[in-house]
Amino acid sequence: MYMHDDASNALPQYVIELRAWLSDWYDHAFNVGYIRPPFTLDEAIADRLEGYFKAGLAPAEGAMAFFGSVH
Repeated sequence: MYMHDDASNALPQYVIELRAWLSDWYDHAFNVGYIRPPFTLDEAIADRLEGYFKAGLAPAEGAMAFFGSVH
């Protein structure tokens, strides 16, 4: 019997991990008051956040880096 796999099962592990990181980033940013829905994730923001993910920042660290002031 053929079973149709869930679409997420076909995604590379990197994409699954990045999506989970982004979800945690959003939850943290919302919980501390950085953002309110609706929050639009455009390509430039997504690229910046993916850079934080690739650098190994935790989602909370990524939120602080994204919304923090530059000195």
